[in-house]
Amino acid sequence: MAPRPAGHIRVHPILPALSTEKFYTGVKKKPGPKRKQLAESLRAAPRCVEYPYRSYKVSYKLRVLSYWITPSIGAGPTQLRKPTRAETATRFGVPEANLSRWKKEEQEGKFQGLTLEQYRVPGGGRRRKWEVLEQALYEKFQYRRASGGIVRRGWFRRVSKELFLQHYPDEAQTSFCFSNGWFRRFLSFHQVSLRFVTNTASQLPSDFSNAILNWMRFNRRNSQLRPGNGQVPGDVLADVGRYTLSNIVNMDQTPLPFEYLEGRTYNQKGEKTIWAQSSHSGWDKRQATIQLAVFADGIPRVKPLVFFRGLGVGATILTERETYDPQVVVKFNPKAYANSSNMVEWLDEQLVPILEGQPTLLVHDLFGAHKTEEVLDTFSANDIVVSMIPGGCTSLVQPLDVSINQPFKDILRVSRLTFR
Repeated sequence: MAPRPAGHIRVHPILPALSTEKFYTGVKKKPGPKRKQLAESLRAAPRCVEYPYRSYKVSYKLRVLSYWITPSIGAGPTQLRKPTRAETATRFGVPEANLSRWKKEEQEGKFQGLTLEQYRVPGGGRRRKWEVLEQALYEKFQYRRASGGIVRRGWFRRVSKELFLQHYPDEAQTSFCFSNGWFRRFLSFHQVSLRFVTNTASQLPSDFSNAILNWMRFNRRNSQLRPGNGQVPGDVLADVGRYTLSNIVNMDQTPLPFEYLEGRTYNQKGEKTIWAQSSHSGWDKRQATIQLAVFADGIPRVKPLVFFRGLGVGATILTERETYDPQVVVKFNPKAYANSSNMVEWLDEQLVPILEGQPTLLVHDLFGAHKTEEVLDTFSANDIVVSMIPGGCTSLVQPLDVSINQPFKDILRVSRLTFR
């Protein structure tokens, strides 16, 4: 049998390759992205959804629940469906757990009898461990504020510890802690806030750093040992150059109010008038001056000096002097603060006798009574080098201003309010 002839095969000629210009005709080429550094390409881990802690009014809770149970989401051309719990939480920005709890509280009737402006439902929130103590503390607070007394954090701390010992005698003293969290919850539960007046602080000089450096150089220069001569012996090396710690003194005066009615006090929220009662008429505008002195070795050697306004004469003053504490020196002058004569008296009666003729460095501010000719002559006659702190810098470098005056006034304030 003769072989069957093969079919015809149609062969296409090889087409020439298209050029780049013709291949990309009509296509706009875009530059690729620039290569980024590895540190720039790393992405931060996605943050979880956080809901800031906040309290909600009853009216807001009912509004959210009403939206949750009302069909308002389109489910077809003519149908609506109720929003899910997740959709409701997303719309109002509240945790989903809150919705379930609010729905349960509404079904149990806990919202009944409450005003729309209330926040807390009965039985809600964290259980209070020291409920009897908190109630007694709140009653004492109300009584004190009703009588015009100032209430500070220190008062709450002291009274709460006294009430704990009174109402929980069988509990260990360490079981109750006046912590920031407990105090914050106590204030929030009883709607108590701290009301205060803003005081403007003194402004530092623009070149205070150079002023302080020059002051420190002055102190170092005057601490160097002085060579002796044929008549006067030279200085002996002491604790700080030629000065012993017992002969480095810082002295300062600070106002002493008769009444602590300014500043701030805890009071009920919502009240626009915050009042305080004065013990005597006009005492909130009167003040004395106290002069304190501290030594570098920390040992008290001079008594506090208190200046009252007046002449210090009369039968009433003489009777009052018998009640003064012997550890405090009391002086009178027309303006209730130290003048040149008072400074010289203080030097002659208190400071100079304890220096024992040793070189002394006295640090104080630029108050005018410290710089009179009479006072400077007294310093020079007793080998006292005066180191005057640059103006406006006492809050930075004066030990009394930095570490002592404010704690002293706080202790005095607590004592004054305690024994009122």
